[in-house]
Amino acid sequence: MTLMAVRSPLWPLLLAAPLLAGATPGPVAPAPPPAPAAAPVPDPAMLGENLDNIVPFVQPFDLDATRRMSVQVMVDGQGPFSFLVDTGAERTVIARELADRLGLDRSERLRLATIGTSVAVAPSFRVASLEMTDLRLNPFDAPAFAGRHIGAAGLIGVDMLEKRRLLIDFRGEKMEILASRRHARPLIRDKDAIVVTARNSAGRLILSDARIDGRRIDVVVDTGAQSSVGNLALQKLIAARRQNSTAFYPAVLGAVTGEDVPAVRTGIKRIEIEGININDLPVSFADSKAFDALGLGDRPALLLGMDSLSLFDRVEIDFPNKRVVLDMPSGARRETGQRYAAAGWMRGG
Repeated sequence: MTLMAVRSPLWPLLLAAPLLAGATPGPVAPAPPPAPAAAPVPDPAMLGENLDNIVPFVQPFDLDATRRMSVQVMVDGQGPFSFLVDTGAERTVIARELADRLGLDRSERLRLATIGTSVAVAPSFRVASLEMTDLRLNPFDAPAFAGRHIGAAGLIGVDMLEKRRLLIDFRGEKMEILASRRHARPLIRDKDAIVVTARNSAGRLILSDARIDGRRIDVVVDTGAQSSVGNLALQKLIAARRQNSTAFYPAVLGAVTGEDVPAVRTGIKRIEIEGININDLPVSFADSKAFDALGLGDRPALLLGMDSLSLFDRVEIDFPNKRVVLDMPSGARRETGQRYAAAGWMRGG
């Protein structure tokens, strides 16, 4: 949904790694440069898939310069190619250059809602098969965008994940994708794990208990976003409640279409999610069609990106059970009944 680049004069400061209170901070790596990328939010079109005899797999993943996850994928038996994993995108997407290289047949043009301010019309290509180890997606039409805007050969959307759960081990840099069923127990059952219930909207999971200054907001788990993005209703709430850590300043989001999306940026003082307080979270605000596609255009809403998710040792995203489990680092402590995730971006680390 929100694979995008953020550009602003303060970009290096905004990428300083957040720290969990109670954990021992390590050395802060130099801030990486922004990489243009984006991901679509197409109109709902669920794809059929046979889950019989699916074998769970464990596969290493890479964190690119913007801390998004990529895995190796076979397309029509060729490859492997590097695809980003995006729980905020409803459909799997392919780079136009790769589709041309593989000689894929063109299909219908699709109207897509992206992080941009207008609905995009994109060509699509017929993909006969897409495989990751023992996981396979049946033939489908993949929207196509320029690879330089995606930032990879393609991206894996929730059409490949909707019947499964995703277990991301940030410290071990590996990922498991397993078939799931209703009422399955969480895989992460540590005493420090936080279980967050969610609801489903067009395949995406929206956390049901998130608040800013006591006001409930909607939070979408989005592994395709390098940093978090809020809608204009959230920006209005932050300004009215004086919950911004710094003054708002202009920024630009790079959409999958190549569109430069005007935005403003600040840090949110505190967001509470099921007892976890995330402090000084850098967020961009834009009038994005992505929120409208999820029915969140008029309600304060946030796309929670990798800058927040990677605070935790592990994250489990279970689509059939509408559940997200966040595993706190071993060094973090719960002494006051709350956990704090304090970002150091305003201090440069």
